[in-house]
Amino acid sequence: MDGAMQADLLGKTLELATAIMNARDVDTILRLIVDDITDEFGFEACDAFMLDEEHDNFVLKISKGFPTDVSRKVEGLAKSKKSIEEDLSTAQKIGNLTYVLKADIGTNGRDYYSVLHPERVKLPREEPDGWHELDVLYVIFQDADGNMVGFLEPDGPRARKLPSAQLIARLEIFARLASIAISNAKLVGALNRTVKLFRALLDTTVAMQQPVDLKETLNTIAEKLNELVPFDEVSFYLVDWNKSLLIPAYATGPYADEVLADIGPISGLAGEVARTGKVEIVADSMDDQRVEDIPGIEDIEVRQTIMAIPLKGKRGVEGVLELYRDKSRKFTGVEYAVVEPFAAHAAIALENARLRDELKLNFEQVQRAYQDMKDLDKMKDSLVDTISHELRTPLTTILGYLEMASAGMYGEVNPKMKEKFNSILEQVNRINGLISAMLEMSRLQNKSLSLDFEPVNIAMVTKEVVDDMDREIKSKNHTVTVLFGAELPMVQADRLRAHDVIENLVSNAVKYTDPGGKITIGADILGGKVHIWVKDNGVGISEEDHDKLFDRFFLADASLIRADGRVGIGLYTSREIVKRHGGEIWFESKKGVGSTFHLTLPLKKAT
Repeated sequence: MDGAMQADLLGKTLELATAIMNARDVDTILRLIVDDITDEFGFEACDAFMLDEEHDNFVLKISKGFPTDVSRKVEGLAKSKKSIEEDLSTAQKIGNLTYVLKADIGTNGRDYYSVLHPERVKLPREEPDGWHELDVLYVIFQDADGNMVGFLEPDGPRARKLPSAQLIARLEIFARLASIAISNAKLVGALNRTVKLFRALLDTTVAMQQPVDLKETLNTIAEKLNELVPFDEVSFYLVDWNKSLLIPAYATGPYADEVLADIGPISGLAGEVARTGKVEIVADSMDDQRVEDIPGIEDIEVRQTIMAIPLKGKRGVEGVLELYRDKSRKFTGVEYAVVEPFAAHAAIALENARLRDELKLNFEQVQRAYQDMKDLDKMKDSLVDTISHELRTPLTTILGYLEMASAGMYGEVNPKMKEKFNSILEQVNRINGLISAMLEMSRLQNKSLSLDFEPVNIAMVTKEVVDDMDREIKSKNHTVTVLFGAELPMVQADRLRAHDVIENLVSNAVKYTDPGGKITIGADILGGKVHIWVKDNGVGISEEDHDKLFDRFFLADASLIRADGRVGIGLYTSREIVKRHGGEIWFESKKGVGSTFHLTLPLKKAT
């Protein structure tokens, strides 16, 4: 070979080497090599095989130069790893990575998957180092550890001779370059698959955060999973352990409607996976007794491979995921590794759906209970209002007759009878006052209570309250101090209602303070309003009762119901009245230390 030819050959070699190293996928790399072998290396045809690690065989990836009918027949051809190893063990090694399996001339040519020149099959080898039609040439691809990951089969050398040492060296250069490029391409492919996996998982995670129903979430999971592990159909089942049922939640495929209607016992393949918590991969659905017929499609024979995966949540197996595709594409352990995190997402989706259903049920129960409580509250209010109105008239009559009898209008009243009359009058007046309070509460509740606003001397009203309660204050030996006088500004208020509120606060202080207590009533201006406060050193209010103190019918000390007939509406009506005035009422209290109640009333309007 002259210098010009060598230079041209070197240039083409470098050009191909550069193209190989720049390629990013295995098929492109193999196509470049096969094209160059058939175009530049003097071979009529060439096949390239790659190792399928999952099935432990070599699969035909790229082929060139063979007749169309032959290429069509051998598309996707696979050779077992064992058969190739046997060939290499008997083949002649003619390079570091190159072997030639010289054919036995007596072998029937039909045993070979492709023959370029059938007419030459039975011809004798022309010379010892010549090429026979049935010879096989192997150029091996190896990974970094020296393991065979693929090979080339150059065929039909045009010179009808075995390749020269120089040609073998060129072939092996490309084999080594191809091995490196293929390893790189696999790494890139694995990285891309990993990135795709994480993107798909991220998408499903985001989908699970959206306020969508279970069906939409499972649909998203199925779509993203199908991008990584292709399948023809999918079914998600919920497991109801309490009722021992498998409940279809989502399904795709031509029989999705029948699958979704098939609610049944925890049995069959899905039932076994639910009970054992273990993954099952079925090679052929028609040959596995655990695969049950779906009602409505019993007579249809569909041979599929199935991957059934338990969906495990915090409480155990929540459901089962089943993937289906044609049995010729059996699911693999590698694919399960990809499916597993999606199954975890599906389990969370099922668990969330269950929790949402439980929350919805609880919410509905709470709503019903709340509505029942409101209805009972209305009934109670109506009953209180009715009883109060019905009692008002006879009590007024009774009170009138008692007062006249006590005054001697129906005859002489001796001192002992006078004492009894006074005791009865006191109790009737107390009941009458309670009824009045109940009626006032009812009017406040239905907003029918009208207020008569006018300028009010709140200092004078406070003095009247203290004077009215003088006998009760003295009976408990309390000291009541009022820290303000006539200098307090006038307020805009309903005088009678303002009197009732202050009386209620002072009365509470007197009743809830042990004998010999100290009660202080003070006032100032706060936020443009008159601020009045009543402080005692009484029993105080426990912290757990603070939020309930202004509720209707609440008593911090229930024993007072028996002691003086209080029913816990005074603070409620006081708060509502103060609110109707445009003021506020609040308190501070500590159990065993005492309480301070505050109220504000707006100042008199300027004239």
